[in-house]
Amino acid sequence: LQAATDRSKGSRGGISTFLVDADTPGVELVRYQQMMMDDRPWEIALENVKVPVANMVGEEGEGFKFGQTWITAGRIRHAARGIGVAERCMELAGSYTNQRETFGKKLSERQAVQFMMVDSWMDTQMLRLFVHNLAARADAGEDIRYESYMAKVKGDEHAFAVCDRTMQVHGGMGLTTDLPIEKLWRDSRSMVITEGPPEILRMVIARAFYREYGS
Repeated sequence: LQAATDRSKGSRGGISTFLVDADTPGVELVRYQQMMMDDRPWEIALENVKVPVANMVGEEGEGFKFGQTWITAGRIRHAARGIGVAERCMELAGSYTNQRETFGKKLSERQAVQFMMVDSWMDTQMLRLFVHNLAARADAGEDIRYESYMAKVKGDEHAFAVCDRTMQVHGGMGLTTDLPIEKLWRDSRSMVITEGPPEILRMVIARAFYREYGS
């Protein structure tokens, strides 16, 4: 749990991080929210909760720093998850379009479908290289906050685009629960919103862009 320990300092030194046991007096797990995807976030109520200083993670005022570190790592994982979703969708789309025939031709022989598959593959390869690079730089201790925002935006939007194409080439079957596509579609659509919607992240990235190129 992150809490304000010095409101006069705001986020720069005024936030600290604590470990809070679920059975601490005043902590109530109200309910979990059923989501489109398999995540089950809990609604938690806190009422006059007292936490000992010994439960503080790190030093007082380091909460913002910890939060930024965790968020950066989480956004790299988001992008990596997007790669996995895209790969599964390409497997499904490649297999189906290479078997399904319409008007005497396989879907895989139709240029419109080929271009959809190729766009999915090219963008996945580019995203994979970007994520691998960021993970290596993060391990080396580099500050990659803004690059992680880029990876989160592109990874989530790419995964959803590939899922949408996969659903499209499957036609009506892609909408059924007989195939995993509708679940992958729901998961990837949820990923675009969770842990930071692209509109907010693009606003933050824009500030970094103008610091780099605006002079």
